[in-house]
Amino acid sequence: MSIRIHPLALAGLVLAAGLVVSGCKERPSEGRYQEAVGLSQVPAPVKATIDQQAQGRSVGEIEKQTAKGTTRYAVALGSGNQKQELLIDEGGKVVATNAGEDDDD
Repeated sequence: MSIRIHPLALAGLVLAAGLVVSGCKERPSEGRYQEAVGLSQVPAPVKATIDQQAQGRSVGEIEKQTAKGTTRYAVALGSGNQKQELLIDEGGKVVATNAGEDDDD
């Protein structure tokens, strides 16, 4: 005995499976999303804060982080002893900072 599946039902199953797979790649189960962005892709208030905080240091990787409807930007500034990481909200406010000090404890 063979099982026959209606072509529309099969198409619906394939479409649903595709949506599930693509959704998992874009948004992990915790509802968080991260992507690397360039300086030209950040909002103006964030760019202004980065420029002010850099103080002549190079701007490294910028990561756009979205969780629970809130977007923040993780920014690496400088290198070596002058390395610093900032977390900046969409309004340009620094919400966290981590200076790159060497801990040899």
